[in-house]
Amino acid sequence: MWRSFLVIGMFAVAHVVGINTCLAQEFRIRTTVYHHQTNVDPTIISRSVSIFHAEKVYDHVDGLGEVTIFDPTQKRLIILNESRMVKAVINFDELKNLLNVARHQTQEYIHDKIKRQESSGKEIAAQLKFQLDPAFDVAFDESRNQLTLDSKLINYRVQCVAPDQKASVETYLRFADWMARLNYVLHPYTLAPGSRIVLNEELRSRDLIPTEVELQTRLEEKLHLRAEHKIHWKLDNRDRGLIHHWETLRKNKDVNTITVQEYLRNQFANLRK
Repeated sequence: MWRSFLVIGMFAVAHVVGINTCLAQEFRIRTTVYHHQTNVDPTIISRSVSIFHAEKVYDHVDGLGEVTIFDPTQKRLIILNESRMVKAVINFDELKNLLNVARHQTQEYIHDKIKRQESSGKEIAAQLKFQLDPAFDVAFDESRNQLTLDSKLINYRVQCVAPDQKASVETYLRFADWMARLNYVLHPYTLAPGSRIVLNEELRSRDLIPTEVELQTRLEEKLHLRAEHKIHWKLDNRDRGLIHHWETLRKNKDVNTITVQEYLRNQFANLRK
């Protein structure tokens, strides 16, 4: 579950570096995600890097051996797995269709749970309905640049920054929108994308990028997660080297192209091992 929260960018603690000299479409976000539990210190559950360059975003989670390339110009996402030498390409329309199918199936499941007249079933149905169409009480503290989204089931506390280059806000939030959708398709038992997209719209309306996001849920599985982002507004040689490596690999004829359905089957098969 943690991976979807990470790549979507639901949480962040960002240390902004060199903001006055940034290039709006070229920056890097290094993310660390923490899991909070009662009476114990927070534990790190993942680290990742997202590199924004030339209208694309390269999102790499440490230890997974794969990168997701967000390519809005071509209206597609590419999941490139270097260890298995495969790539799955999914265009935006296909992703929307898969989400529509998932929504319809969830609505049927909700209807079935309510029909059974069981208290536990009704509670699960209510939680799923909220995820499909979330609604929050929204507050923004201008003096602290802190955005709050509250509900009975999901709560966000978001520390924000207003970058000088406003174009970087839309660049980041567009990426976050589509990664929220992709991750729900790849990990259907995680939080549905609706709440993240609502959060993005609140940030977008204020021209803000999140600098600290804390998420707490009171769903069937309670969670308390936080992530830290270090945002650098200038790429270095290592970043450019990674981009070159991933682009070379993407074009490599030895990398087999598979469908998203095949990717999911492979993923589930690996989980059973």
